[in-house]
Amino acid sequence: MISAGGRMASTREAEQRLGVDGHDGERARMLKTGSIILSIWSGIHGFLASLILAVLLVFNGNSPLLVMVFDKSEIASMDTKVIAAMNCLTIMYNSCAVAFSILALLIIWTSLVNARKWAFWALLSTIGFVEVLAFIASAGVGNARWQVNVVLSVLYVVGIGLAGASLFRRQAQNPSAPRGIRL
Repeated sequence: MISAGGRMASTREAEQRLGVDGHDGERARMLKTGSIILSIWSGIHGFLASLILAVLLVFNGNSPLLVMVFDKSEIASMDTKVIAAMNCLTIMYNSCAVAFSILALLIIWTSLVNARKWAFWALLSTIGFVEVLAFIASAGVGNARWQVNVVLSVLYVVGIGLAGASLFRRQAQNPSAPRGIRL
């Protein structure tokens, strides 16, 4: 794990930050697993956006959404300005998606893995916002990419759930210890 200072943090350091004693690293493992799953979300999100940008910018293609929503005859009858506008919006959205994915990875591997609660809240709100709006936007075009939305949403929910559980779950108390003393 990478600490805020840019050096690799040991599992023991993460356990100490989480308040886990030396015998129970379950919370640190949950945090690491959640971080890995969120990284997979970020990787898929960024990779798909990069592929779409390559189609438009390198191969001079059109927005994949056109063929997902319209028949070839409908596309052929469209004004070129409409297609150009769709391509423009596709480039703008996917360039932001790539940048967002990179920023999410940076937050995950510099702060979340080191049990920084602000990183959890930042990822919960921003990725959650993106996932909710992905379904809303897709509904307007016949849920053209529902499969991608479902896979990304499952990864997000599982990853952020594990991270949150590790950060906010109360520590187990030793039954023989006096009340109020945490292990």
